[in-house]
Amino acid sequence: MNTIKSIGLVGLAISAMFAAQAFATTCPTAPVGGSATQGSPTCIATTSPDATQGGFAADLQSQLDARTKSGTPINVYDDQYTPSAHWEASVTGSTSRLLFEIAGNAGVNSFGIYNPSKPSQTFQIFSGPDGAGAPASLSYDGAGNYSLLSGSGTTSTTFTNNSGVFGYYLNTPTGFFYSDPALNNSADEAGNPYSNGMHHMVAFQGGGQTFCRDTAKTVCGPLLNDDYLLAWEDQAFLKSDLDYNDFVVLVESVKAVPEPGVLGMFGLGVLLIGGFATLRRRYTV
Repeated sequence: MNTIKSIGLVGLAISAMFAAQAFATTCPTAPVGGSATQGSPTCIATTSPDATQGGFAADLQSQLDARTKSGTPINVYDDQYTPSAHWEASVTGSTSRLLFEIAGNAGVNSFGIYNPSKPSQTFQIFSGPDGAGAPASLSYDGAGNYSLLSGSGTTSTTFTNNSGVFGYYLNTPTGFFYSDPALNNSADEAGNPYSNGMHHMVAFQGGGQTFCRDTAKTVCGPLLNDDYLLAWEDQAFLKSDLDYNDFVVLVESVKAVPEPGVLGMFGLGVLLIGGFATLRRRYTV
């Protein structure tokens, strides 16, 4: 009987370890600006050193609140969506809209998708000169091929990845930053709280809110369950204010793809718990 209990305890321990590794983060003070940060799994500044934008404070929470016309506002600290490293189209394409950029690099930052198995293979959706409200539309043929139907990015080629899975990137004057933190080589910087690489992107899932592309609330629409807001930090940790308002984009008709390693860890815990339950029934019949 002790063996059976041990199996169950091991399963619970593995599941707990998975949860702790995925969500436990000790948040630092922002290196630039000195703001306190909070949130999980990504630490976001509660204030921003940037100037007021659209009559509202520049911090991410204030900017999203200012664009929410109705419904429950997104809480940038508690409503972070995970996993958010890898994605795929949920239908035959995906529409993107650049919502706002509050950054010194706003005129040069560009945005697009990349192949997770070959990150150097990228496909640009928005270029540096694109500003708030700029739209773009990706077409997906169901066989791993994405083409840009509208937008200022790559139009003459097709992004191909047989699995159809992609990640998002932000290209800045200091280099590429990726939706997969493991590709952001800043985990060794002093004070960086992330053992798996700097979190340069944080995702928020729509939940039926009426959301607007501007603080004047002139053009609005519903945020559905396959719509996500992607908020980016465009500086390496030691030069970052951690306000994640540098590039904020709405992507529609996409779904996140769980990472195999995470599924394996969680699945092992579930299997062990299930095995414990089965053995326990056998011993109590």
